[in-house]
Amino acid sequence: MKPVTYFFNLTPLRGIAALLTVVFHVSLMGGPLVNNTQVLNRMYLMVDFFFVLSGFIMCHVYGELFAQKVTMPAFKKFTIARFARVYPLHLITLLYTIILFSVTAKLGIPKVPVLQIENSGYSIFTNLLLLQSMNLHHWFSWVHASWSISTEWWAYMVFPFLVMPFSKLSSAGKIAVTLLCFGGYLFITFIIMPIVPFPAEIPFVKPDPASLTVNVGYQFGYIRCLCGFVLGMMMYQGFKVGRGKKILANGYVFLVVVAGLFLSMHFGLPDVVTISFLPFILLSAAYGSPSINKVLSVKALQKIGDWSFSIYLVHQPLLYTIGSITAYYNPVNPNNPSAAPPRLQAYW
Repeated sequence: MKPVTYFFNLTPLRGIAALLTVVFHVSLMGGPLVNNTQVLNRMYLMVDFFFVLSGFIMCHVYGELFAQKVTMPAFKKFTIARFARVYPLHLITLLYTIILFSVTAKLGIPKVPVLQIENSGYSIFTNLLLLQSMNLHHWFSWVHASWSISTEWWAYMVFPFLVMPFSKLSSAGKIAVTLLCFGGYLFITFIIMPIVPFPAEIPFVKPDPASLTVNVGYQFGYIRCLCGFVLGMMMYQGFKVGRGKKILANGYVFLVVVAGLFLSMHFGLPDVVTISFLPFILLSAAYGSPSINKVLSVKALQKIGDWSFSIYLVHQPLLYTIGSITAYYNPVNPNNPSAAPPRLQAYW
């Protein structure tokens, strides 16, 4: 393999998306921003940006490895590299969360159903095997954010077998696959969402059908992930031939598509519309321009991007810990439940 160039402009975008996910989860736990804006309520779509970005980067880094065929040595090299990247921190945060909730139970801290309803020996097993988003549960378990790590892992496993056929597609074929990705999002919105089960114990988590969301995770999350991952792969095919570069390699265009993303969230447009801005943000940053490069090369933004995976997986166990400490020192008075400290009210 030839040395792979590094996309410095994409690193900060990964970090910003991770931080926005943290803000979203903090708000769900009763933070000061809760339900303030539609933008915040739709911030779960930052995970979809991760999926699109992942497909793009996998093609850039490993595409040449599988350009002609999938060999066992190449597949083994790829699998070991991805396992070493995602599994250790997943395992650490999982074990920490198991220990944390075991301690809180012994201390008599009441369970928060929306956080712990699916926590069991069985879900420990599925989390260890990265199967927790493969329709084996009726709610999130342990480190809730790890559902996307589960789906990413299985996207990695099919990625090598998609590289060669995708690279041989005609322009029309690549456009067709891109449209199929958006068709997948529509399938999730109108077919999958109505059949996703929600625990009876937490009825307030069920989304409004009018929201036209793609926010599936613990069930059918792998379909959502594959739509974004394959979309990212198609964007890389376009990037290699400079598709749209004359327009997208411009700082003003970058600002316009970013503004379009947040305006779409603000006005509560269907998720599939909002997601359509993500590939353009990705391509605009990847092509770069003097102004884009200057802003995204700021050292602080680069550092946040470098830490993005850790931020994404660690923030929920940290929030669980803060919530547990708060609950321990401010126990709920059964005669005055309204005096209880703020708790997570919904994870949707």
